[in-house]
This record gives sequence, C-alpha cells and structure tokens, in this order.
Amino acid sequence: MQIEISSSTLTLSPASLLTVRDGAGTRILCRSGCLWVTQEGEIKDSVVAAGEVLTILRPGRTLISALESSSLTLTGPDTRDVSVQRQMVRAPRLVAESVACG
Repeated sequence: MQIEISSSTLTLSPASLLTVRDGAGTRILCRSGCLWVTQEGEIKDSVVAAGEVLTILRPGRTLISALESSSLTLTGPDTRDVSVQRQMVRAPRLVAESVACG
C-alpha cells in the first residue's frame, strides 16, 4: 500500500514496518508505544518513545518499526525551511509503504 503524506496518523502492530522514501524534513511523532527508526545514511538507529518526535534528516529510505503496538503521526516537511527546500529538489514527493509482519 502506498500513502501520500502531508500529515497522517497511523497505528502499527508489533513488528510492523513502515517505509518512508525521500522524507527529509518529515517529523515522526510517537503518540503511543515505541518505535525503532533506521535512516539511510545514518550510523545509529533511533528509538522513539511515546510523546517524542524525531525528524528525518536525509533523503533516501527510512524504516519505522513498531517495538510494541504504536500510534504515530507523520507530518510532511516544513517547506519554509531553506535546508528542507534544497533536499526536496532531489525528492519532490513523500511516499510511504506499509508492510505488516506477523
């Protein structure tokens, strides 16, 4: 399933995986549960707990996995930010794919 995102709230079951392509500047708000986030080109992964926000820093693929039942909101890049505008020249669309793991 592909989802065009400007702002979306999603629920992921444990071990579910969400892929965000070319989402530089996108903010991930973990509303409940706990998320494991891997960004292409980043050495360290991130764990985002309920109430925390992580901003995707780079274009490329970002994987978001639910460590437990989780709810998250993805908010598209703030196009007023000049650094985000430069990144969006390379990546004009934000598309996410959802994969449920059982």
